[in-house]
This record gives sequence, structure tokens and C-alpha cells, in this order.
Amino acid sequence: MGSANGLATAQGRPPLFSFGLISDVQYADIPDGRSFLGVPRYYRHSILVLQSAVKEWNTHQKHKFVVNFGDIVDGFCPKDQSLNTIKKVVDEFEMFKGPIYHMIGNHCLYNLPRSELLPLLNIRTLDDRAYYDFSPVPEYRFVVLDGYDISAIGWPNDHPKTQEALNFLREKNPNEDKNSPNGLVGIERRFLMFNGAVGKEQMGWLDGVLSEASKLEQKVVVCCHLPLHPGSATPVALLWNFDEVMDLIHRYNCVKVCLAGHNHKGGYSIDSHGVHHRVLEAALECPPGTDAFGYVDVYDDRISLIGTDKMKSTDMHFNPKVTL
Repeated sequence: MGSANGLATAQGRPPLFSFGLISDVQYADIPDGRSFLGVPRYYRHSILVLQSAVKEWNTHQKHKFVVNFGDIVDGFCPKDQSLNTIKKVVDEFEMFKGPIYHMIGNHCLYNLPRSELLPLLNIRTLDDRAYYDFSPVPEYRFVVLDGYDISAIGWPNDHPKTQEALNFLREKNPNEDKNSPNGLVGIERRFLMFNGAVGKEQMGWLDGVLSEASKLEQKVVVCCHLPLHPGSATPVALLWNFDEVMDLIHRYNCVKVCLAGHNHKGGYSIDSHGVHHRVLEAALECPPGTDAFGYVDVYDDRISLIGTDKMKSTDMHFNPKVTL
């Protein structure tokens, strides 16, 4: 299944561990539709993609866990069905024989406030925070960021984080419709209501996690629903303060890969510090008979994403050396 798989086999070294991944299921029991750009969306079929993924992950019997990159339910889901729809999708994830690590996306927050959403996703943190970290083996740490920490969706209307987000959008986006990028140029087009930011408290937490990981000589994989690098995604999909987050990440040498969803067509880039950025193709945009999910084989010197069907395989070597 692609060069990544062939390379792993050729080198003959088993991975340290493997994990499954999927993004943007956006299930809803409604007729198929299209994005604002006219891309077809298959709301009912997306849960079948998830079922295929879980079946394949279980068949492999080698994955330590699965990461869901957010947006498990669509914003067009009728609001009186939101709770049951989210429970239905979570139940499908729970069919995997191992831990599931979820993160929140904008479509999740269109359906339920985070105070109701986080317990359903088994994200158990203080003060409705949706960021956390875990270490599946001593050599690696995974950091899950909350890209909607500062956001106009998900928090109560009178919450300070809602007000901070609205003030920010008023300053950055002159359009009456804050989900419209009209008149915004280049990466300024990210200043839209369906995106968000990492707040100061979370930045401090991230600094502490990366500092500790560096001391432990761990390699770090950063996961966020929103992409963190312009080379890997269209500007309208980026985290509002991706530049601040990446400046912090670049102060350390431990972060090797950043994985994200949100930008449905997927993408890949390597930034100026050698960090790989891989944005995952969406399950939602798979016509019947197609899939988009994958698994990752993790080695000491690289991670190899082995994609199924519409999810592209990607081999990511750490700190490639340039010979002149």
C-alpha cells in the first residue's frame, strides 16, 4: 500500500508501535450535500467509512490506540438529533479494541456546548479544557491541542473566551459575516468564526509539556483539528495564532510531526525547522464505495502513514540531512 509500507518492509525493522487515525467523519442522517465550494459531501455514508476503519484496525490487532481528529458530526445535523447522533458515532469508535483519543472540531461545537460534548468524548479535564497529552511508549509523547480554546462557538455567550474571540474577529475581519473571507488576503483569510485560537494558559501548558519532553528525550507528535502550517492547508483552515504556536514549538527540537484535520482535501509540508505537517483527508467526502482512514507505523527515525483509498500514504523522516 504505497511506498511507506514498502519501505518499512524493506528495512525489516518492526515499528515501535502503531496507531489508527481518521478525521472529519461529520456524520448526519440527512441527504448528501455540498460544501460552500461545491465539493460533494456524503453525510450518511461517512459512518460506513468509520465502520470500515474500525473493522480494519481491529483486524490488524497491532494498533495501541486510535486518534479521531475532530468533527464527528456535521453542523447540518438537526439540533434535536445532535446528542443521539454524537452518541451513535462515539459508539462506533468504541467498537475499536483499544483506547480512543478524541479532539473537538467546529462542527462538534455547532451541535453541543463543550460542557456537554467533552464527557461524551471522554475528554476529562478541568474547566472544560480540551487539551491534554499522553505517552504510549517512553520514547514518544502525543500532545492534543484545543484549537477552539479561544472561540466564538462552544463556550457560553457571556464567557470571557467567547468575548475575546468576538473582539478578535471584529478587529481582524471587517465583514459582517465573520465566516466570510472576502477582502482578506493570504493567510489573513484564516480569521473566520469557524476557526479558533490556542489561549495563553494553554500556551503555557504546551511550553511545560515540551520542556519536559525535551528533558526526557521524547519525540513529540502534535495533534490539532486545525492545521498549524500554511504549506499544508488552505489559509481559511488555519489556526488563528498558528504562528505563535509554531514559534513556541520551534524553540524545542522534540516536535517531529504535526497532524491535523479540518482542511478536507488534505495536505503535507515540511516547515523551515524540519517539522512535518500532515493534514488528513476527510471521511465525509468519500463517495459510496470509497474510504479515507489510515494507520501510522512509528519508528525511532520516522513515522509512516499508511493510508486507505482516498487517504494518501506519507513517509515522514525526521531531520533529513542535506548533503552538498
